[in-house]
Amino acid sequence: MKTSVFFRMVVLVVMAVTGMANAELKAQDTNFVTNEVKEGDLVTSKVIYRMDGALYRHMKYDFSYDDQKRMTAKEAFKWDGNHDEWVPYFKITYQYANNEITMEYARWNERRRAYIDSVEKSVYELNADNMPVAYMNYKWNGTEKDWSMNTLNKVDDNSNLMVCVD
Repeated sequence: MKTSVFFRMVVLVVMAVTGMANAELKAQDTNFVTNEVKEGDLVTSKVIYRMDGALYRHMKYDFSYDDQKRMTAKEAFKWDGNHDEWVPYFKITYQYANNEITMEYARWNERRRAYIDSVEKSVYELNADNMPVAYMNYKWNGTEKDWSMNTLNKVDDNSNLMVCVD
């Protein structure tokens, strides 16, 4: 038992030292430390450690990009200390169309061992300068098997909210 714990500690220290050598450590605040892994100028993974006398794994994010360096997916994981593994938590996918960005949010379903269908969707309308002019939020209506609008916000030229419909 003591050998197993000692081995895990050694592996954790080696991983932490290796991670620090490969990425920048940034303090988010006094209780968390972030380790980012980059490929060129793009962050491909981020691990957040909780500081409580020592560093403990807390959350992990993996990022995917398209050929135009736009984010296409962000996947979040929580650390399961009982099983010593990262457990999927949620996934956001990004789709780009003419003057529009769509983000779909899906939660991990442990029983199915897969992401359940998207449960929430946000659509940002952009003007010619790629600035947001409207934001729409939708919730998935499982009984009707369709999206129903939850929120509509429009922005004027001064970036102030003009309309908010719930």
